[in-house]
Amino acid sequence: MLDSLIVENLGVIEYAELEFDAGLVVITGETGAGKTLLTTALGLLLGARGSPELIGPYGESARVAAQLTERDDHVLLRRELTMTGRNRVRIDREAVTLGELSERTGHEVEIFGQHLAATLTQPLAQLHIIDRFGNIDDSELRELRAKSTRLEAELAELRVRSADRLRRLEFLDYELGILRDAKLEDPAEDSKVEREIARLASTRDRQQLLSSLHDLLVGDGGLTEQLGTLTNKVKEVIPTIGGRLDALLDEVDDLAREARDTLEGEVEDPVGLAELEERLGVLVAMKRRFGGTLEDVLHHASELAIEYSLLNDSAHSEAAIVAQLASLAPRIEEALTHLRLLRHQAAAELMRQVKMLLAEVALASARFEIRFEDSDGILPTFLFTANPGVPPMSLSKVASGGELSRLMLAIARIAGASTPTLVFDEIDAGIGGATGLRIAEVLRSMASDHQVLVVTHLAQIAAAANQHIVVTKVTTSDRVSTSLEEVSGPQRVQEIARMLSGHADSPQALEHARDLIARFVGGSNVY
Repeated sequence: MLDSLIVENLGVIEYAELEFDAGLVVITGETGAGKTLLTTALGLLLGARGSPELIGPYGESARVAAQLTERDDHVLLRRELTMTGRNRVRIDREAVTLGELSERTGHEVEIFGQHLAATLTQPLAQLHIIDRFGNIDDSELRELRAKSTRLEAELAELRVRSADRLRRLEFLDYELGILRDAKLEDPAEDSKVEREIARLASTRDRQQLLSSLHDLLVGDGGLTEQLGTLTNKVKEVIPTIGGRLDALLDEVDDLAREARDTLEGEVEDPVGLAELEERLGVLVAMKRRFGGTLEDVLHHASELAIEYSLLNDSAHSEAAIVAQLASLAPRIEEALTHLRLLRHQAAAELMRQVKMLLAEVALASARFEIRFEDSDGILPTFLFTANPGVPPMSLSKVASGGELSRLMLAIARIAGASTPTLVFDEIDAGIGGATGLRIAEVLRSMASDHQVLVVTHLAQIAAAANQHIVVTKVTTSDRVSTSLEEVSGPQRVQEIARMLSGHADSPQALEHARDLIARFVGGSNVY
């Protein structure tokens, strides 16, 4: 809901500040007083284009501000136009772009008028009207089509990459074959092989050392023989150390046996050595080809295997996607057929009801049609003609602002308005009398569910208002300015009398004005 509006230096409005009530709010005044500037100000706050020509003579910029209530939250909108053409736009305290301003306010206020592009002419708005009127939910079709689009994109990408995938698979298969042939398992195998090669390569040296040691200990004239002779002599001469020499002789004998046993276990293995050296060559080649260490090689092998599996599975994925798309097709067709039926039924009923109401809003000769000309037959196009013999055409091409406003009034009354606040400018162009009363009744009825602002010259509409604002042009010797004032009581009766006859004090016009007001507020004693 629109709570308030402040306008500074916009056209002939030097400064105006208004607070709006709920229900039907009418804005009246003599031609040229500046009434339409209020809808221009609101349009600027909804993101409409602005130009330096809108800036009045009272400063270097024009400023408009409004407060909206959205779900119990107050939102402050501000916009400033400068002579350079720059805009300063804020929502609350945050600077925003015109696009962001339009996005934020488009769900709250909608304007219909001679010089303002109403959203009724937009295809998306027409679609929302049909779906709201028919209580139609198209989410199933949208979700199915979105899924189909995603799958088609995946399939296209897989097919584009198919040749590259096959080449990569060949390369990976070759590399993995080399790694499989190498039979790598232990990241420390190269160190172990090197140690074993070193051990086998030194077998002959160990044999020679052990043989020499054995000969030294037990060979002819060896240490055992010499110790035995010496021990017998020492026992005779120095018995106290004879026992120690016996122990030493036993140790030498034991050492000789160990040397002999070890020598017997030292067998040269040239075949085994050659095999180990060949294995070491394989390991070195793997490290040179795939990484610095065997651990790096094994990690690389794991990555190649994963990539190979993914690429290999993509062929299966392609078949799976094709199968999914095939299963989606009948579901999409079923949802499309159902949605088409619902929208066509809703369109037919909406056309029927709008046709009944068009005569009551001074469009008796008009034709309103809804066609579905897209390939699926589900996107509506609103067509209209106000003149007999002229074929209906798109709203943006044939409807004047006043006609569009009245058509929107009829549609909004039947299908329900999409925003809390509706603004109608020049809805009364070319009408009067009983038709004016009927339009006033329709507006009054709509105002029970919405805030409805109407700029009007028609006394019947003004009499139906819950709130009445008068725009007055003030002319002095050096300037022309506009003032705005909320009127009630006798002042309101006088304004409606002026609208009826051009004379605010005419007794007959005053009486007629009271009768009109009484028609909407009830009772006969009105002011």
